[in-house]
Amino acid sequence: MSFAAEHSLASAKTVASEVVPASVPVRPLSLRINFSWILAGNVVRASCRYGMLFLLIHFCGLATAGRYAIAVAVCNPIWALVMLGLRGAQVTDAQNEYSFADYLAVRVLASGAGLLLVAGMILCGGYGFEATITILFVAFARLVEGVSDIFRGRLQQGERMDFIAIALFLQGLSALTLMAVAGFLGAGPTLLVATLPAATLLTLLCWDLPCYAGTNRTDASDSALWRQPLQWTTLRQLGFVAFPLAVVGFLIALIPQLPKYYIAAIMGEEALAIYTTIAYSITLGLMVVAALGNAAAPRMAKYHAAGETRAFIRLLTQLVAIVGGMGICGVILVATVAPRMAAFLGHNDSELPHLAVALSLFATMLYVTAPLGRALSAMRKFWWQAATIAFGLGIAASLLPWAVRVRGMAGAAEAMAVSMTVTALVTAGLVWLGLSQRVCQESPAKLEAA
Repeated sequence: MSFAAEHSLASAKTVASEVVPASVPVRPLSLRINFSWILAGNVVRASCRYGMLFLLIHFCGLATAGRYAIAVAVCNPIWALVMLGLRGAQVTDAQNEYSFADYLAVRVLASGAGLLLVAGMILCGGYGFEATITILFVAFARLVEGVSDIFRGRLQQGERMDFIAIALFLQGLSALTLMAVAGFLGAGPTLLVATLPAATLLTLLCWDLPCYAGTNRTDASDSALWRQPLQWTTLRQLGFVAFPLAVVGFLIALIPQLPKYYIAAIMGEEALAIYTTIAYSITLGLMVVAALGNAAAPRMAKYHAAGETRAFIRLLTQLVAIVGGMGICGVILVATVAPRMAAFLGHNDSELPHLAVALSLFATMLYVTAPLGRALSAMRKFWWQAATIAFGLGIAASLLPWAVRVRGMAGAAEAMAVSMTVTALVTAGLVWLGLSQRVCQESPAKLEAA
């Protein structure tokens, strides 16, 4: 390790002693407190990014917001793939099979591959100069977030989601504040978008690194953590272990982005900005659905491993009922708010209320599919889950070109609602099949024991 790197780590620890005082306990928090913290952090960050979209529309117009939506649509699925599900593998690595340096190295290498994929998409997509700059800024922000994600994974291992939630607060609020200040000072679209990677980098340097160093200062191996040599065999093994989760994450990230590709290509950037603004409520709802799923996933896995099929079905039914109710409430709320949203966007087309309702139906089926997918994960049927999502995306890809050309933005939402309905039904059927197989395997053993 070089002297400069050692000095950098020592500086990070010094800052950590100021950010995380020595008197702060690093013992784990309860499940309920951790759930509350991470839900609040995700909702605040998502809300701030929604506010950034409105600021782009206010300061630069719908075309700039549309370019930003294209950049997000290009980068998010790529980064969902190159993230390789390492955060989940790291958090569940209770035996410390792989070191922190291994996880960080794989993340950095995979992120470099992600940048190459983004560059390839730019070359093949024929984007203009401004759209290219926007895509690169968003890609850099995703790269920095990926590095922060590994540091936060170590905090999650220690069940300290409060530190992670504060990082999400800082990241969202700082990006929103920087964009607002830059906009009021008359900055152009390029500088406005540059506030996103700037805020992400500031959060990594000023919070994630200090918190990691501060909460690990009693770890005897911490001083040698950065000096250990990296072994390529170990890195390949870690990448292979996480690959199924990466495929599932990529397909899930592609679901809300897929209609944007067709809308941008057929209807243009302004239509994409309108669609993205109204559809962003789906992202906020997914934060709640994801938090519920994360809290329930360990218990579902425990029920399945113990053969408690009735308890498994009961918990799954409760989750589906909760998220289905959320979706229905969203349909009512969005149908009420849609006319005001149309007035704000300066788009008085009567299509918008129809678009809002269709998006809410799409969101409802997406929410319902989420706990069913968690059930397949709890049953260790990762490839089944990937196959069902890929099947639904195939249906959507076949419907979207016709739907967008004939019915516009509302047609895109309707096509996604149809595809997610089919996905939910197929996923439910696979859950039933998996449970039936489990019951059939257990019955002979129970009879023999009796």
